[in-house]
Amino acid sequence: MSHILLVEDDSDIMQINQSFLEKEGYTVHCADSVKSASFMLEECVPDLVLLDMMLPDGDGMDFCKILRQKTQAPVIFLTARDDNESIVMGFRSGGDDYITKPYDLNVLKARIEARLRRDQAQTSQHPKIELPYLSIDLFSGTVTLDGNEFSIPQRELQILYLLASRIGSRISYHDIYKTIYGCDVEDSRNTIRVNISRLKKHIQMDDMSTYEIASTSDGEYVLRRVIF
Repeated sequence: MSHILLVEDDSDIMQINQSFLEKEGYTVHCADSVKSASFMLEECVPDLVLLDMMLPDGDGMDFCKILRQKTQAPVIFLTARDDNESIVMGFRSGGDDYITKPYDLNVLKARIEARLRRDQAQTSQHPKIELPYLSIDLFSGTVTLDGNEFSIPQRELQILYLLASRIGSRISYHDIYKTIYGCDVEDSRNTIRVNISRLKKHIQMDDMSTYEIASTSDGEYVLRRVIF
């Protein structure tokens, strides 16, 4: 299931949203400030971000601009600002949707589902890859490796799908980043390195796995089958 980064400084709203979304099957990572959200981005790659505009140590719109340098995950602003100027600025800062407080949780759920559907639909017209001992299903968000099934974050799933679609071929970190995130930034090499490290951990890829993801000193990656 998808991973959501919830950035909200009101503890009551955070708890209500987190509880509701987790019951709907989402994995929710919570942050109550720009600082904690920035740290969270180093720990996980979210599939969607719910972002408050007014945070104790910064403005949500400014943080959204920084966020866009790290991920192209959909951003939905959740805010009490309901004036037209704030709404326009929210979209211009990189937001994909804008919900004013108070809001109905079912409406929030519907907006999240719509954004994730659009994001996932752009990934590929062929949502599933089947290889010996390895299958990748973009629709269900699952990977089966050596008989074990894993549910992993969407970005990591997309990276594995890309590597598997060109199995045995080297792909540069530039190409991976541009394909997955839709752009290229200065720190893309480190971002992809972290993504792939987490991917291997999430699917328990080790020396005994049928497949490995190898890298070169030039920042190229290749998925290949291991011959024992």
